[in-house]
Amino acid sequence: MRKSRLSGIWIGFAIGGLCGVAAVAGVLLSRPSAPVLEIPVQASATRTDTMAAATGDIDSNADGLFTLDFLTGDLRCFVINTRNQQAPPSVFGRNVMGDLQIDPTSKPQFMLIVGRAMFQGGRTANARPANSVCYVIDSVSGNYVGYAIPWQENVASRGGSQVQELIPITNGSARNAMIRER
Repeated sequence: MRKSRLSGIWIGFAIGGLCGVAAVAGVLLSRPSAPVLEIPVQASATRTDTMAAATGDIDSNADGLFTLDFLTGDLRCFVINTRNQQAPPSVFGRNVMGDLQIDPTSKPQFMLIVGRAMFQGGRTANARPANSVCYVIDSVSGNYVGYAIPWQENVASRGGSQVQELIPITNGSARNAMIRER
């Protein structure tokens, strides 16, 4: 009897040990083999045949909604009033056709991209560039323009609305060669 009791205890230890080894192996095998880099993204973009829209960071309190009307070339940025939601939004705008040097008789094919930029300079007593740059590209010509938003943080903190023009800060061509039309 004593022998059977001791063997039962050893069998119990053996089964418990196997369960412990299996649990440790499961934890170790479930970990990814390479570290996973997480990049927080708080932006979105979409488009139709005649309009594109994207969001981008304005300051620590608000995003801006950027819209580009393909029919008119009007680029706008709308920023909600975080102090008073019933107040009108701040609106920044500009027509991109001249900045992109688009022939008025051609049919441009626009792309709209909003990137993050933490400007170190550019502050004035009343304004500083917002935390985003809005890029508009005409894929027919390859020309692009980047726009800054002249954000007045002191006006926003008081709950006021702003209406200003977007400021072109960079431009160029994404193409190395001229494309001939047929």
